[in-house]
Formats: sequence, C-alpha cells, structure tokens
Amino acid sequence: MRALNGLLGVVLGILGAVLGVLLGIVAALVWLVGAVLCVTIILLPLGIPVTKLGSRLFALAGQLMHLP
Repeated sequence: MRALNGLLGVVLGILGAVLGVLLGIVAALVWLVGAVLCVTIILLPLGIPVTKLGSRLFALAGQLMHLP
C-alpha cells in the first residue's frame, strides 16, 4: 500500500509539473498579447488588464511547478 501511495504521489507531482509548464507557455502568450496591445496607444486600456492576467498566470504556473 505504501508503494502505491508513493507512486501516486510521484505521478501527481509529474502531472502538476507538466500542467505548470503548459500554463507557463499560455501565460507567456497572454502576456505577449497584452504587451502588443499596450504598445498601440488606442488599445492601452485593454492591454493593461491582459498583461496583469498574464502575470497572474505566471504566478499560478510557478506554484504548480513547485515541488512540495
């Protein structure tokens, strides 16, 4: 039973790390879109919240990749 519990912990850790990497890639794309929107002065009010969303997604990705 201990071995099964340990194996489950390892599998969940790897799954969390993979999801964190994927979320980090999505966060990078969202942040890049927000930065492009901020460069165009007319779309600046839309770009600032998108950039903040990208930053929050980066933080969440970092938490997912963190080993306990």
